[in-house]
Amino acid sequence: MSDIRVLIVDDHPLLRQGLSRLLELEGGITVVGQASNGVEALRMVEELKPDVVLLDINMPGMNGIEVAKTIRKYHPDTEVLVLTIHDNESYVNEMIRIGAKGYLLKDAEPREVVHVIKRVSAGEVAYSSHLMERVMERYHHLEVEYGRLQSAAAIHDLDLTNRELEILQYIVEGMSNKEIASALFISEKTVKNHITNLLRKLEVEDRTQAAVFAVSRGLFS
Repeated sequence: MSDIRVLIVDDHPLLRQGLSRLLELEGGITVVGQASNGVEALRMVEELKPDVVLLDINMPGMNGIEVAKTIRKYHPDTEVLVLTIHDNESYVNEMIRIGAKGYLLKDAEPREVVHVIKRVSAGEVAYSSHLMERVMERYHHLEVEYGRLQSAAAIHDLDLTNRELEILQYIVEGMSNKEIASALFISEKTVKNHITNLLRKLEVEDRTQAAVFAVSRGLFS
């Protein structure tokens, strides 16, 4: 099996040289070149056809994001592995969207860098675990927010008054008319009137159907 051909792209000479020495000591990996900026990197990708580009994000001129986009568009057989100091989730999200196969921070252990290069070369996805945890937390937050916005839109479409929403929530919680009246300091007769309007607007026949409707539409938990 032939060696994995790696191109190192970083604007810091010492880091490039250190990485190159580290990788050359590892069996099965050959460093085919080093580039100090994005333009040089793209020229060398075209010329050398590396298997993996080890890519920084912040570089003069063309940054790593632009380089990654171009590589993925014009050289789909070359995989991109980001090695950077930036743990900003927006960078991680962008690299996922572009199709970079890996994302590591520069404080990673040398053997981890080697291991991830091999995984990426084999077509696997290898993002630093704690970065992915943050991305997933953000994704969950957006899901919750999206659900909240959907609920707000659904409520708006139903044209319910604030009082009707209060009573609907109490119905979902299983409260009786008397308990609702006591909680809102209104008469049972007023509660019944509001419930009649609720059933009409929701186009359901009774309190149970109203509760099921509200929960199924995400209006309340």
